[in-house]
Amino acid sequence: MQISRRTFLLSTLLAPLAVLAIMSKPDSLLKSWSELNYGGKVIYFGDSEEKVVALTFDDGPDPRFTPQVLEILTKYKVPATFFVVGAQVERHPDLVREQVALGHELANHTYSHPELTKVALPEVFAEIQKDQLTILRFTGTSPSFFRPPKKLYNQDIIKLAGNLGLPTVLWTVCIENHSVKTPEAMARRVIGQAKKGGIILGHDGRLDRQKTVDALPAIIEGYQKKGYRFVTLSELLNGKASPKPL
Repeated sequence: MQISRRTFLLSTLLAPLAVLAIMSKPDSLLKSWSELNYGGKVIYFGDSEEKVVALTFDDGPDPRFTPQVLEILTKYKVPATFFVVGAQVERHPDLVREQVALGHELANHTYSHPELTKVALPEVFAEIQKDQLTILRFTGTSPSFFRPPKKLYNQDIIKLAGNLGLPTVLWTVCIENHSVKTPEAMARRVIGQAKKGGIILGHDGRLDRQKTVDALPAIIEGYQKKGYRFVTLSELLNGKASPKPL
């Protein structure tokens, strides 16, 4: 499915007006939209009685690390959700198409990976919308979730994303952490925080993510030995989530 240049330009030019329209809606309408899309709240884990977890990756696609991640996921037959950056999608469209072809899920991580709390709401809208349209243009799929770069957000950003139909999803545990320096230690830490409905964050782009890649097999094996099954975010949440108010 292709998005015409005219449609793309119009959506970008009309972004400020769309933001103003959303933010000027009556409180009752905003409340109903927010309840539908978890607007104004942030999802940290799924509400599940089963031993299921979602593996997610930010900042790609990146030819240095994404192919390695895909190879590992394929080996273990594990699905994942990739929060992709639109500019990277344009640079490496074959990688996102491969992700979709392998059964993985794509999600919205903005077009250029800015610090959203430092820009005006119309620009926030444009970043989310442009990423959404870019993913659609190159893959024919439309993301269902949003994650702000660097975990930088405020209530207006989360509400805006929710009212655009994109619940904001963060994570239960991150593979990268300043307290652990080796892939082995990273894996032990993540496995030690296993919980039903957990959302694991990794990265496959921007910085050097080789330690994350190296830790991934041990993380998958560790969770599987504990009886956990990996699912996409859509399957994990499936209409249920445990959102945490701002």
